[in-house]
Amino acid sequence: MSRIIFEQYIDEETSTYTFLIADPKSKEAALVDSVRENVSFYKKRIHELGLKLNYLLETHVHADHVTGNGQLQDAFPNAQVGLSAQANVKFPRILLNDNQVLMLGDIEIKTLFTPGHTSESVSFLVDGNRLLSGDTMFIGSCGRTDFQAGDSKLMHQSLMRLAALPRETLLYPGHDYNKRLVSSIGEQLISNKLLSMSESEFIAELDSWKLPPPRKIKESVPANLLNGRNPAEARSAGARA
Repeated sequence: MSRIIFEQYIDEETSTYTFLIADPKSKEAALVDSVRENVSFYKKRIHELGLKLNYLLETHVHADHVTGNGQLQDAFPNAQVGLSAQANVKFPRILLNDNQVLMLGDIEIKTLFTPGHTSESVSFLVDGNRLLSGDTMFIGSCGRTDFQAGDSKLMHQSLMRLAALPRETLLYPGHDYNKRLVSSIGEQLISNKLLSMSESEFIAELDSWKLPPPRKIKESVPANLLNGRNPAEARSAGARA
């Protein structure tokens, strides 16, 4: 039996990666960075594997897609949403602090506070050797810092923190627009030019990007502040809680 169940799913429209993590003995599971359009698939896969969904974890409040967590809690009412304690959202959740550990049987999920893309961004270190970096470290790049209280100086600090992890640590970003699935910290130290920049060079580089806003930002951020629900759904869910 494998020590861990670890599956990576891609949302083709937004190039978002979602991760299913579970302990094969206890069957306790977590889903990280779900996408609302894929809820039916997640439910099917969780049932196929006979898992107990304990946690719905988010690396940050997303601007490019709506989370599926609200709908997933309807199907799995014992699942708790976990977000950074810095996230100013409007629904019940676990407040995740830096270095806080959640357990799935024998599998450890450690929260690393990595602000920069947004003020509340976190990464998750799974089983000591798999880094779910959200929109902090990408393969060959990093997340943008020009909205949602993003901060290039904090991003540089967060990247340096992640770059200091063991070189063999596997890197699973929150997105990859070239459909690359995984890298490693060692590979990024060689190939990701942002990791070799000084703070001032890094800030100047990000300031030069001039990117258009995410296409779904006006829909995604308000919905994600309500756990992926519209206001009427959120009121109904609150009444049931």
